[in-house]
Amino acid sequence: MKIALVNNYYYLRGGSERVLFDDQRALLAAGHEVLPFTPRDDNNQAASSQSFFPLVTNPATARRTGLMKAALDVVYSPSVGRSFGQFLDVLRPDVVHCHNIYGRLTTAVLDEAKRRDIPAVLTVHDQKLVCPAYLGLRDGKPCQLCRDGGYWRCARWKCHKHSRSGSIVYTVESYFNRLGGKYDTVARFLCPSRFIQSALLESGIPPERTIYHPNALSPDEYTPGYKVGDYVLYAGRLSVEKGIMTALRAMERTGIPLRVAGTGPLDAAVREWVAGRETLVRMEGYCSGEQLADLYRKAAFTLVPSEWYENASMSALESFAYGKPVLASRIGGNPELVVEGWSGHLFSPGNVDELAAAVCSMWENHEELTTMGKQARSLIEREFSQENRLSRMLEVYRDVCSSSTASSTS
Repeated sequence: MKIALVNNYYYLRGGSERVLFDDQRALLAAGHEVLPFTPRDDNNQAASSQSFFPLVTNPATARRTGLMKAALDVVYSPSVGRSFGQFLDVLRPDVVHCHNIYGRLTTAVLDEAKRRDIPAVLTVHDQKLVCPAYLGLRDGKPCQLCRDGGYWRCARWKCHKHSRSGSIVYTVESYFNRLGGKYDTVARFLCPSRFIQSALLESGIPPERTIYHPNALSPDEYTPGYKVGDYVLYAGRLSVEKGIMTALRAMERTGIPLRVAGTGPLDAAVREWVAGRETLVRMEGYCSGEQLADLYRKAAFTLVPSEWYENASMSALESFAYGKPVLASRIGGNPELVVEGWSGHLFSPGNVDELAAAVCSMWENHEELTTMGKQARSLIEREFSQENRLSRMLEVYRDVCSSSTASSTS
């Protein structure tokens, strides 16, 4: 089978790209042909299809005379559509699997697939289909108001990075796609959590077009370490919605050592906070490979203190794979992964006191940490393995391809 993998980025930029590359590797290992499509970028991995990659203008760097066009291209990009049309005509994939396409590739890619009767599926990595600003936050607090299609709220409250102009552009984009039925061409929405699946259903997407399709890992690639380590680990993006500042304030109250692995927009603010507290918090920066594996294996447990509607945390799954329980906020898809008392514990998002108390409670019970670590690892092997994910994904591909063939011949 020939699968087009379509995403705004073709390098390891975040969790969604991690999922994309894991899927690509599994598909290739199973003998399928993978055809990436993404905007041109110096950071991209090499790809046989890269001659088709379009040039996409970043509105943040566009010159004044090109700002309007750049803003319009965020909503819908005809030039991307033309490039993708050529890609489809020459390479002729059986199915188009989209990941994050908004803001750069846009729904123009869906239109081109529809014109050629090529079925498209879309993995729903965040809140974009129900929230113009994609984070589901208003003034830093969880918000679900736009699920009813009233996207004007995004412009009114400047939900996109507190920018009026940016929020207006994303509001227009959401109305354009909804009123124009742009996502109606998606045969299946693959939902990494039941939480995001329920959000789509509430927004009006028919149940038969949504499928629970959890993120996954290959257990054999992770050697667990069940010995309880001498620090707590935060491994993830340093950003407001991830709750890093709440984690730092809570950990300061406990006096328990914290390691922080990751970078992000709050990197400078976090380092400023840590200055003078280096005996309590150690900044590891961006980590990968064996360095990150070693941090996981030598930790006591990990933190996922999200303050947005976390969809399906890859950090939590990775922690489980290394045999470490997770202390996570009770929001979004987190409670689906972190089963209270089984694979970790939960606390109220943004609650410093509750988080500090939970950290201390877990820290003092080594026997429970070891037991939960082993149980968390078993969850990966039984429910969140890449082998299971690949089998379900291929089943979806075959289903939408057969449906497309039937509809085109009827």
